[in-house]
Amino acid sequence: MKRVNILFKYGLYASLILAFGLSSCKKSFLDLKPYSSSVVSDAIQNEADLNAAVNGLYYSLRATDFYGRTFAVKGDLSADNGFLSSANSGRYTVFNLWNMAVTDGYASNVWSNAYSAIKNANVIINSGLAVGNDNISQLYSEAYAIRGMIYFDLCRNFAMPYANNPDGPGVPIVLTFDKSVKPARNTVKEVYLQAIADLNKAYGLAKFNQGTNMTFLSTGQSRAVNSSYLTKYAISGLLARIYQHMGDWPNAKTAALDVLNNSGFSLIASTGLVNYWKGTTPRTDKVETMFEVTSDANNSVGDGTLANLYVPKPVGSYGDILATQTFYNSHTATDVRRQLYAPGTRSGQLGTAYYITKYPIDPTSYDDVKIVRYAEVLLILAEAYYKTSDEFNANKYLNQVAKQRDPSYAGYSSTGTQVLEDILNERAKELAWEGYRFWDLYRLQRSFVKPQAQDGTNAISQSVTITPTTLGIVFPIPKDEILVNPNIAQNTGY
Repeated sequence: MKRVNILFKYGLYASLILAFGLSSCKKSFLDLKPYSSSVVSDAIQNEADLNAAVNGLYYSLRATDFYGRTFAVKGDLSADNGFLSSANSGRYTVFNLWNMAVTDGYASNVWSNAYSAIKNANVIINSGLAVGNDNISQLYSEAYAIRGMIYFDLCRNFAMPYANNPDGPGVPIVLTFDKSVKPARNTVKEVYLQAIADLNKAYGLAKFNQGTNMTFLSTGQSRAVNSSYLTKYAISGLLARIYQHMGDWPNAKTAALDVLNNSGFSLIASTGLVNYWKGTTPRTDKVETMFEVTSDANNSVGDGTLANLYVPKPVGSYGDILATQTFYNSHTATDVRRQLYAPGTRSGQLGTAYYITKYPIDPTSYDDVKIVRYAEVLLILAEAYYKTSDEFNANKYLNQVAKQRDPSYAGYSSTGTQVLEDILNERAKELAWEGYRFWDLYRLQRSFVKPQAQDGTNAISQSVTITPTTLGIVFPIPKDEILVNPNIAQNTGY
């Protein structure tokens, strides 16, 4: 179902089937109430029910047109360092060509998947189960954190940047179940503040850091608190990201310093970076990965994973998205990140194909999608120091990342506006193909040249200039939503 008010009217039933019908043997389908009945009050009655519901919520993040792949693909393929091979599978051409239409399926699916997950989070948050122990507090924390994260990502996909107009149209905020609701769009500022409120609530409820264990009193089962779960300092990392997008640099610095000073996380060693990206086992060692959407043999989207878009054939994947030669060459020979590319040839593609091998395919466990990494937090901190007129510390934290990835590098020592350019260039290399580059250009409202194809000499032969007002900077509100909800307005140009 792709309409928000249909999701709001019937989504509770679907969410309960997902969270309980698939995750718990305790509830019977025969026990479910009709659509018109309120089932929240008896859906989550104890710690085990709450855990099952939260597991279902995490499951919903894995969808291909959500955190599972499309968010990350849009964040790089729409930007200036990669393009879609001329020999491709037909996926994501809209981001390469910048020809977004009001009927776009990726936009519609993202909207639907986001509000379905918000529905799941609302069921948990409004369940009424008392916070009787640390486990319950932690599970509530994760539900709030996921809802806040989704509202932020939903808003930046469907609304103009915060710096453009905080009072402009954002997305509807819906926090409780109402089968008759036809919500209008809240402002961008209201959505960002809701995301911050959810994350602050989550931070206050969080009881466990990565590397610890939870034992559920009602069942005796244990849960290793690993990178598959949103824990206390990953929440701080998300807060730092939102403040970064708002241009609230003092708060961005505070959130990032909380991670730096209190979390115990560290960067992966340069000698371990390639194997770090090959790993498919959730981490418990507080090295690099703070939160990721994980898959395994029993819980995955098959060939709908992120790796399949990048890894070259003949391993059964598409290998559609290539880096430009210019971006590949921006990595020095001693930068270990250069090893995450495999220059080669591709049938039907002119010139060298700069394949991206950051996500090696594991046919058993599939690949995981990193959502919060320690390196990102350090780079946010560097930018926050620059924006608060402290160039020394800006370069200090920028170099923590740069010199870790390239031990031969002497480090950045710029002054003035070049410090910001150094930070953005380092972000481009460090966070490449994780879905960040477009959002840096978006939040800073920069124009850029989007490469679309290359010739036999590896020169860009087709491109388009994107400005802050180009159609496609934001997704269209799905057409079906507009048709059934008279209170919601379409984005300009669609």
